[in-house]
Amino acid sequence: MATYYVIARMDGTRQIGPDRQVVDLAAALERGITQFIVETAPGSDEQPAPDAEREPYGLLLHPEPAQTGLGIADDMTLTLGVDGAFRLFQLQAVPAPEHYVPVSSVGAQAIVTREFLATAEVPAWWAYGPSGRRVLGLLYALAGLKREQLDKIGRRIDAAGLGFAKDKFDALAAADSAIGDSGRSGAARLARGYARAATYGTWEKDSALSHAASAAGDVAYVLTVADLLEEEVLDRLAHWLAPEIADIGFGGEDEEYPKPGQPEFEPESEPEPEAQEA
Repeated sequence: MATYYVIARMDGTRQIGPDRQVVDLAAALERGITQFIVETAPGSDEQPAPDAEREPYGLLLHPEPAQTGLGIADDMTLTLGVDGAFRLFQLQAVPAPEHYVPVSSVGAQAIVTREFLATAEVPAWWAYGPSGRRVLGLLYALAGLKREQLDKIGRRIDAAGLGFAKDKFDALAAADSAIGDSGRSGAARLARGYARAATYGTWEKDSALSHAASAAGDVAYVLTVADLLEEEVLDRLAHWLAPEIADIGFGGEDEEYPKPGQPEFEPESEPEPEAQEA
């Protein structure tokens, strides 16, 4: 079995498969193992098929937490909400037999599976990559700003003209390269989207808030690869949020991000029974 990561809503559920079946990952973790199948509706005369005859699913799973944001608008149908709150689960998927051919294409990142084992709930900031705590710190700071403060950021950027444009172009060019090399496009998409969404509650007509939202999204985007860039690259873009956000702090629990290629999760083995004396 291989280790994968999956984003879920705050209640622990997510949708899977072409029929949008809802799976409760939180309950699966508590229960131990569950099956990725369509159950017969309560009260139906039709009996569920035996396990061996149930069709496997093509499930989009990601071996790196920073990839889990890929396709988030599609497979979550935007039901995570705009506040950036979600949960992240670690799974072990049981592959279907190699001879099984899915009816429809499931994509290069999918695993064809009939069941999975939910092994752990991990810090949600992992979905933003190794620098995810800084992304979370930015989201918290943005959510704490008032409309007037965001409007000042937007008007300052609007007045800067080419000065801001050059800093933005340089930072995004460096970030794009690092994101492509590291495979963190899921983290970058998730971070940019939620940073912009963090400003929506204060929007008013004819304000400069759209410029502030765009800048916030760009800073979050660059933050997902902050560990791969010179700090100056981030600083040149992030300083446009100051003094309203003078320093980007950290959010979430301080837990080490998993290193690429680390050993897969293995359940603890039960101790060997002691040999009885003759």
